[in-house]
Amino acid sequence: MRDRPFFAVDVGGSSVKSALIVDGRVERPEREPVAAGLDGLVAQIAHLVAESETAEWGLCIAGLVDAECGTVRYAANLPLRDTPLPELLAAVTSPPRVFVNDLVAATVGEADGGTLVLLQVGTGIAGRCAVDGRIASPGPHAGEVGHLGFREGGLPCRCGKSGCVEAYGGWGGILERYARETRPEPTPASLLLEAESDLWARGVLDDALEAISFAAAVLVAAWDPGTLRIGGGVAAQWGETLLEAVRSRLSESVLPSVAASTAVESTRLGDSAALLGLAELARSCGVTGAGSSKGSWS
Repeated sequence: MRDRPFFAVDVGGSSVKSALIVDGRVERPEREPVAAGLDGLVAQIAHLVAESETAEWGLCIAGLVDAECGTVRYAANLPLRDTPLPELLAAVTSPPRVFVNDLVAATVGEADGGTLVLLQVGTGIAGRCAVDGRIASPGPHAGEVGHLGFREGGLPCRCGKSGCVEAYGGWGGILERYARETRPEPTPASLLLEAESDLWARGVLDDALEAISFAAAVLVAAWDPGTLRIGGGVAAQWGETLLEAVRSRLSESVLPSVAASTAVESTRLGDSAALLGLAELARSCGVTGAGSSKGSWS
């Protein structure tokens, strides 16, 4: 795949990111809001692929992806329920060479052949582990730590349950809390500032930090990865405030030796991680655990 350009498309809960990957470099990156409805999303992706003028392309989605069947089983923040997305795309453009969950792609990109756990904090929350650059948990439901029960009888979550990590720590959940109080919609950065002088906002921020740190501790206890990287739009804005909260929780919640040996740091590739990961997965299509697009739809 390094011999020719590869077009990567990353569909998140609120935006679509895309870029050409040429010799391991991200070129012509673009970002735009997700189109409304399934038909709108299919047309949007097909248009991006057509504009790229590249035959080889890959797709990752923020949702439960069954890569072998070519189906998005469920996406809490997208209109996708048992949706054969690659099949729908194949009717209007060339099918993607690789089709995976967005966090799978981002983890492969961040790992760059190494071992780590990646926790993404944005509209939603999820985590994955890579061992020697390969995803260690190929199941479509792996890593959905955003839907761990965090607070019994707590706030409603978009998944239909209540008290989930995402309901408190995901940006979608935070915006819903503001909407219920009819407060002006914040940004992650403005919430930090607001929390310095407003007790209600301080409570929202503290809940979020606690929920995210709880999910991080679960991942570290389960995998003992040596490195925990935290990424996503919210994590990028909260920076050291979030990292310190996670480090503190690890020191309280996991074995002391595990906490001491775990480097907690920000992601290094930002939005490029999933795009680069898609190119690497396409290059290694057919490798066990790669989540290749070789399903019945291809």
